[in-house]
Amino acid sequence: KQVIDDLVSQLLQLKEEYKTITGESYDPIKDNKKPNKKNDITIDNTKDNNNNNKEESKVITSRLTDYSEWYSDVISAADMVDSSPVRGCMVIKPWGMGIWDLLRSDVDNRIRETGTQNAYFPLFIPKSFLAKEAEHVEGFAKECAVVTHHRLCVSPDGKDLIPDPEAELEEPLIVRPTSETLIWNMFGKWISSYRDLPLKINQWANVVRWEMRTRPFLRSAEFLWQEGHTAHATSEDAVETATEILDMYASVCEEILAMPVIKGRKSPSERFAGADDTYTIEALMQNGWALQSGTSHFLGQNFAKAFDVYYQTVSGTRELVWATSWGVSTRLIGALVMTHSDDKGLVLPPKVAPIQVVIVPITKGSNEESVKVIDKANEIMKHLKSRGIRVKVDDRENLRPGAKYFEWERKGLPINTS
Repeated sequence: KQVIDDLVSQLLQLKEEYKTITGESYDPIKDNKKPNKKNDITIDNTKDNNNNNKEESKVITSRLTDYSEWYSDVISAADMVDSSPVRGCMVIKPWGMGIWDLLRSDVDNRIRETGTQNAYFPLFIPKSFLAKEAEHVEGFAKECAVVTHHRLCVSPDGKDLIPDPEAELEEPLIVRPTSETLIWNMFGKWISSYRDLPLKINQWANVVRWEMRTRPFLRSAEFLWQEGHTAHATSEDAVETATEILDMYASVCEEILAMPVIKGRKSPSERFAGADDTYTIEALMQNGWALQSGTSHFLGQNFAKAFDVYYQTVSGTRELVWATSWGVSTRLIGALVMTHSDDKGLVLPPKVAPIQVVIVPITKGSNEESVKVIDKANEIMKHLKSRGIRVKVDDRENLRPGAKYFEWERKGLPINTS
């Protein structure tokens, strides 16, 4: 009995040393222990010895097994988005929004460097505006969300809310699918002379295109983007702007997202509705997909004709202006995920990581030594922040270090240190 007691004591000591080093209790995998798979989410029912909290981990499908499912699992495990009560729309959570904020800031700075100014235009567009440009309306008609009433009322049976029959709009309003028509209506007010050109405007906004088949970031009924719109005195100046912007988009992908792209021109059947030419950047995904990641359009004089936008030349004649439009959206985040991530989770280039470094203090209980460790971690954090590094001390007491490492790896953290 004494021999057995000594061996048990030795085993318990080894387990305690294992936990001190790894931060996790020793729990060897048993042959008959299989994960409960339901929608690729498994629940670890083992309780933490310290706080009795249940741990939940999400199984990521292998890229080789099902690439589409792998993509969904990666963004779910990274806690980037959540489903919404509105079909086809997503809720972008703080980690996903943090990536977009960093990307948006860089793109916005580059847009401003081209002499473009930011503005904002209404979410609602009169239906008659969309009908003015034939190709444009044909391209977007099937995707439009339409507002027909401005008030609700209680139904006659008192059980529901219905559009008030007396509150029907004189003209239906289209929820913005893109803003060319509305902006060119305003350009008609702002442009009269060659001195007003070129006019370069950008807006950051949401748009709605009623997609039937949606995937977070890649294709959704509502998404975030920037759309640039410019007016020029000559076609050469407009084409130069369109290609300049395309080059800028390619630089963003390569320098900020570490994502190589191929620049090209769309075929006539793939052009933006109402454009004379569409230039595109395409990124190659790990499964061989080519993903359109940004477009720049030479619109010719199509929208100037539709909205009667003329300018007076130096010689005094009146001529139609030339136009471009261009944009990138949250689809770039989807491209980023599919370019870099692996079967362990999201992989982020440091320039778009909301947090670039996480410091995990290894402590044991609440004692003086633990306080010193956390103080030192905070001191290192302040030093790194002074160098412009986005850093966080993960001192959550309800998670063991191993669980923290696992979580941050799935979020695509560039550097994790203890």
